[in-house]
Amino acid sequence: MGELHNPFEGVPSSALTARLYEIRRQERSLLVEFLHTLAEVERRRVHLDLAFPSLFAFLREHLGCSKAAAFRRSTAARLLVRFPEAEPYLADGRLCLTTFVDLRDVLEGRAVEVLDRASGKTEDEVKALVASYLPREAPADLLRRLPQPSSGPEIAPSAPAAASEPAALPTPSAAPAEYRARPTAVVEPISEELRVLRITVGREFVADLEAARAALSHQIPRGELAAVLHEGLRRVLRDHAKRRAAETDRPAAKPRVTDEDSRTIPAAVRRAVWKRDAGCCAYESQEGRVCRSTVKVQFHHIVPYARGGKATVENISLRCSVHNLHAALRDFGAERWA
Repeated sequence: MGELHNPFEGVPSSALTARLYEIRRQERSLLVEFLHTLAEVERRRVHLDLAFPSLFAFLREHLGCSKAAAFRRSTAARLLVRFPEAEPYLADGRLCLTTFVDLRDVLEGRAVEVLDRASGKTEDEVKALVASYLPREAPADLLRRLPQPSSGPEIAPSAPAAASEPAALPTPSAAPAEYRARPTAVVEPISEELRVLRITVGREFVADLEAARAALSHQIPRGELAAVLHEGLRRVLRDHAKRRAAETDRPAAKPRVTDEDSRTIPAAVRRAVWKRDAGCCAYESQEGRVCRSTVKVQFHHIVPYARGGKATVENISLRCSVHNLHAALRDFGAERWA
């Protein structure tokens, strides 16, 4: 068999991204048209004539949408009929289908205000916005045992554990497979300021949590879960700042003399670079976009160390691991790097 032809061979990267932008613009326009058409299908009850009991069933069985996609599209079509002022927000990308649907309970009587505030926001940010309009009461702290496999009657979850009595959670080996695969933690906004954190933990975590409650009992007498965990997070961040950004309350009066040809980056340089780049990846595209990722941030020699680059504030910058590797591949080539 001959090699497959790459249709993008010789096409400049700028042309690829321009084409993607144009396709995305067309996709948004088609989405608005799709929603209007779907609303007309429902208005004429075409789906009933085609023997589908609901618009949801029509989308699932006739158009092949997933359950989530069918829900979002049917809901959005009805919303667009009620709030036609949302059309330009969908057409130009200020809102996507998901964020538009997330706004469904807060649009009545204030559609333009809500649409403006939601423009350009992520799904999590829109959920927080909705919670600011419809705040809910914060639930009490809850620590309970997961159900365990049993041949007898089903075991009911235990009552919330008291602060001095850690819940006895099953060990990973005793838990069924569906509980060994820990679900991702969920952070759900319930008001403008409050969030609910849902996370599944193991026996060792509970034991450490109770030990932390005891250790912090003078500082946090009531042992509130949020306060204990937040104090732990603060200490992790302080420790990270000391290790990565060389932060200290007592910087040396005279910086330690370091061989300028050494790969080691002096603490004073790390502090200055971390502060200048705000702890974020400072990679900048030709168009002027800065990455600003805070994940796996590393110190990067702009002029590579292997080519004589010095560990100076001017030559050191922060990079996420992906852009650090990207720079290495650009500077040395994939074959040499491998």
